[in-house]
Amino acid sequence: MTIPGLLALVCASAFVAADPAGAPAANDPTDKTVTTVLAVQSALQEGREHLLHGEHRAAVSVLESQLPCINGNKVYLKALEDAYRGYIKELRLAKQDADAQRYLQRLLYLDKGALLERSLTGGSATLEASPVAAAARIATQAPARTSPVVRAKSQDDRPEARHIQSGPGREDASGLLARAQREFDDKRYPEARRLYEQAYLADEQTLRGNQDHRDRFGYCKLAWVVEQVNQAAQHEPSWPELEKEVKTAVDLAPRLDDAAKKLLARIRDPHPSTLTSAGRSDSVIAVRHSERNAQGWYVAESPNFRIYHKQSPEAAEQAAQVAEGARARVQQKWFGDAGEVWDLKCDLYLHPRADDYSRETGKYNSPGHSTMRVENGRLVVRRIDVHCDDPNMLVAVLPHETTHVVLAGAFGGQLVPRWADEGLAVLTEPREKVQRHLDNLARCRQNNELFHLKDLLLLPDYPENPRYIGAFYAESVSLVEFLSSQKGPQEFTLFLHDALRYGPEKALPRHYNFQDFNDLEQHWFQSAFNNQRASTGTP
Repeated sequence: MTIPGLLALVCASAFVAADPAGAPAANDPTDKTVTTVLAVQSALQEGREHLLHGEHRAAVSVLESQLPCINGNKVYLKALEDAYRGYIKELRLAKQDADAQRYLQRLLYLDKGALLERSLTGGSATLEASPVAAAARIATQAPARTSPVVRAKSQDDRPEARHIQSGPGREDASGLLARAQREFDDKRYPEARRLYEQAYLADEQTLRGNQDHRDRFGYCKLAWVVEQVNQAAQHEPSWPELEKEVKTAVDLAPRLDDAAKKLLARIRDPHPSTLTSAGRSDSVIAVRHSERNAQGWYVAESPNFRIYHKQSPEAAEQAAQVAEGARARVQQKWFGDAGEVWDLKCDLYLHPRADDYSRETGKYNSPGHSTMRVENGRLVVRRIDVHCDDPNMLVAVLPHETTHVVLAGAFGGQLVPRWADEGLAVLTEPREKVQRHLDNLARCRQNNELFHLKDLLLLPDYPENPRYIGAFYAESVSLVEFLSSQKGPQEFTLFLHDALRYGPEKALPRHYNFQDFNDLEQHWFQSAFNNQRASTGTP
């Protein structure tokens, strides 16, 4: 009975495909395109209807539902921008400031100038100059103080001034300000900053006499500083020069003082929670100790970790400081902020010796490992096991494993691909350990063990053949470092988000100037082995 029924279905499908009336086949690729376009247009229409009736929350909900399919549709994004604005104002009026701040961060993706609208910021704006949470939005607040008045550099100090003063037919300040405002409205803040600088030098009083222009100029200055701070891992900026620029921005736009204070705190402590040679975090985290439990473990708790140990309280505290410091650095570098305190603490087991570790966990010849479990799209287990007799436990093993548990909770209900997970984790280790993996690339190449990047990026887990484990680590570390050097660590994080959603090959051109796997491989290969030849002195 089943076979004839199936045959009838196949015949019916073939008949439809050959219909002279031109009806599309069931598997016609245009069918999916039409369905997607109709869904987007329907959501846009429904969202506009909600906006007309002042139903901003409903408009946000329906418009966000089709975001993955709009392909940069400016009309759609403008409707979403309007929906965010209305909903944020409603949340502010309802004193739901936490939710308002969350949607404000989304609005800033579409219009960073929203920072200047007090009805949206609630008087406590934060500044973002990249799609991820920027360095101005950090947990540590600088103490409130009156910002000194700092003037811009004199005209004689600036090459732009000599150009403006001597150039024939130079543009006057009003024309420069008009152009600057257009650039600002189009969200081209670097260009707006340059034009405001020129207008300031051409006629300082014209600019200072218009508070709207001063607010925009100040915002552009802070946005530029945030970008410099975000790129500090690749290019160390002049911190005193950045501090001076922030103070000048506040002189121009006093309403940006709250954001400036946070940014100044970040500038004055450009490397927070760094580890000393003893492995202890510079910023001390409170640790609470409990008695021995029924299984024989003492328990100590920090904000994000629950430490099970059989050592002294001092040893547990030292491990807690290292783990919390590593967590904060990973969050700051790759996601742009310190992150919220975890609801689900990570259980950290400090086994006294390697044989204790092996007996308890069943793992052998390993300095440590992490365990994460996701159920129904929700992370339900965070756990790290290490043994304290490993000489690198504090400086390398624990930061490495901490990175894994941070990443496990950072992408919703999805775990990052294994190559990225290990590449990111290795990069938290001391540089000499990272370099060992990079130096191993040449040997793996000689032994014909390297992966094609397409195979590496689509690999679901570790290689099944132990022969390729070394190549897997070497190539993963090299590729993560290569991609994160292109546009910064946080752009790499955004790439991973899209890679999980659309696949890595489709995500590449969204974030980098690589069209596909082959294009990426050519550029990575050239960078990896040219750099290696330069560092080793080989021809």
